[in-house]
Amino acid sequence: MKVAVTGAAGALGQALVPALATEHEVRASDLETRDGAIPIAAADVLDRQAMDALCEGVEAVVHLAHAAWDEALSDDANVARILDTRIKGTYTLLLAAAEKGVRRVVQVSDLCALSGYGAELIVSEDFVPLPDTSPHQQAVYLSELVGREFARLHPGMVCTLRLGTLIDAAAPPQDAAPGEDWLDRRDAVAAILRALEVDSFDGFQHWGLYDLAAPTPGGRFDLRKIRDGRFGFAPQHGFAAGWEEA
Repeated sequence: MKVAVTGAAGALGQALVPALATEHEVRASDLETRDGAIPIAAADVLDRQAMDALCEGVEAVVHLAHAAWDEALSDDANVARILDTRIKGTYTLLLAAAEKGVRRVVQVSDLCALSGYGAELIVSEDFVPLPDTSPHQQAVYLSELVGREFARLHPGMVCTLRLGTLIDAAAPPQDAAPGEDWLDRRDAVAAILRALEVDSFDGFQHWGLYDLAAPTPGGRFDLRKIRDGRFGFAPQHGFAAGWEEA
């Protein structure tokens, strides 16, 4: 399969692209070019022509592109950059993907969309998102809505994965107790690979929406949908030792 990737130079992209390349032809992209075994081409998700070119002739796209806070920029510039990249970027990519006949777009989102619920609740994809008003959480939430609406008009095209905070289970932070949203990067990569393959979705038949974090003792994220349904995926790497110590 020919698979394009946005945001390929980020930490998750650097882990995903080599894994993809073992079975697929990969077209990696980010804001700047990078050389390597799998070169990264320059493509801005806000540039419609660039997204048309990225989606031309590919069967699937993994959408990782997002902007983080940059201390070198003003507050206003950061807010605009974060909102534009997630929301407008997702819209531009999905518009190009739909017109180019891309079969599947895996939209990588964030469990922070559910951050407004109390720690005593076990939350699932059925819960209405409750993000805070930070630009990051607003951008995550609103970009999911863009994905939902494209899925309504193009059933089966969009699979949105809400991932937890990416951590290396083999070398977790030593100065903090494990977070309830931690997820090993290897499991994130494996879930994305699975999202490219799954034929149909659970819940919303036209739109795949799944939450994913490492299983935790008394964890607050309900993983039954992604684990027991059509997606059929369960994380293989946890942080049990850290939770026992905590």
